[in-house]
Amino acid sequence: MARRDILLDPYNVGAECGATRSSVVSLPTNAFTAMRSLLARVENPIIFDGGAFIGAIAKLFRGLFPTSTVYSFEPCRETFASLEANVADDPKIRAFNFGLSDRDGTQPFYLNESPMTNSLLASDDLAILTWGPGLLETQTIDEAQFRTIDSVLLEMNIPRIDLLKLDVQGAEGRVMSGASGACGRGIIGLVYSEIITQPTYRGQKRFDKALAPFYDSGFDLYNCYHGTCTSDGRLRAVDAIFTKTNGEGM
Repeated sequence: MARRDILLDPYNVGAECGATRSSVVSLPTNAFTAMRSLLARVENPIIFDGGAFIGAIAKLFRGLFPTSTVYSFEPCRETFASLEANVADDPKIRAFNFGLSDRDGTQPFYLNESPMTNSLLASDDLAILTWGPGLLETQTIDEAQFRTIDSVLLEMNIPRIDLLKLDVQGAEGRVMSGASGACGRGIIGLVYSEIITQPTYRGQKRFDKALAPFYDSGFDLYNCYHGTCTSDGRLRAVDAIFTKTNGEGM
């Protein structure tokens, strides 16, 4: 879930990143630092930004990977207008007013009180206990446009995706289903996705089952970052990096 306090550098990537020390290895505690390291040998990275919102993460990726091209996908018309305006000064960010899912065409899209929580899934009645009021209360249901990753790659003649970022509010399984062809051909290098772990959306998968679409698509969990908790200390969401099984292609 996109955070309210998101800035162009929300995780202080420009500063020296701390590391978790152990007797075995030191690991980056910042997902963006980790991705920069994992993709260090990739020339001209191609990045898909699923759930682009207003473009802050797209801009962050362009700063991390100056030779990259970012394809940003945002289904909400009002939010897309802000995205388009925010990235207009960078020709290497291409913005599209449709979302990523498991099929091409229109689908019901739930527009909530906080646009950052808009989703293909309806809000769960228990969401207020997980996140508090003023975020997930649905205001209206729109018929928004969605495409599969496989369709986008074919129609735009894009040869690969080096980094697939997903912030799609519980619909990660749908997006990965729509990328089955690309995953089967091994042309997606790295996935960075939010995983919601406490009741937020109807039909949302339990944490272990939420990981299954990534494993089933040929990826392994690399690490988790930026976890947030409920008021009583329960993990409610975490960002995760998935790399190809056995590190292939990295």
